[in-house]
Amino acid sequence: MELLANESIRYQLNRGLDMMNQAVDGMEVVQPGLKENISYLRVLEQRQFEAQQKAAAHAQQEAAANLGGAVLMDGMTGVHELSLKEVIEAHVQQNCLRFKLKLGRMLNGHQIYGFGNVSIIIDSLNQKVYAQTEDKWSLESLQGLLDLHNKSFHKRR
Repeated sequence: MELLANESIRYQLNRGLDMMNQAVDGMEVVQPGLKENISYLRVLEQRQFEAQQKAAAHAQQEAAANLGGAVLMDGMTGVHELSLKEVIEAHVQQNCLRFKLKLGRMLNGHQIYGFGNVSIIIDSLNQKVYAQTEDKWSLESLQGLLDLHNKSFHKRR
């Protein structure tokens, strides 16, 4: 009963049941996260290139760079609004860190990513970023994420 009370476990059990139902119905069953991983890998080079360009433009327009509403000038279309994930990717690159998908790791339906040495989830709907700090998840700013990374980096030395 304790397991069913945990939203994340309940979500994963329901995903498993859905997969079993798909198999019984003769539908193709795909490993969870596989489609996302293939898509991620397919566009990784393109996104990295785009993120580098956006990071350069983002640095020039710091005044417009709040967490959810960063706006960049795009040479072809005029204005391009960055998603929260894109802002985080640009921030990671500006600080020479790694941003990576942690395959198979989810929290309450949100994908977990690595921001340097810090595990994060991105709530795009509410324009919030949460970081894992010891045994809990807490709301963080971009600078807070950088501080957490640096703090964890110094602990390891």
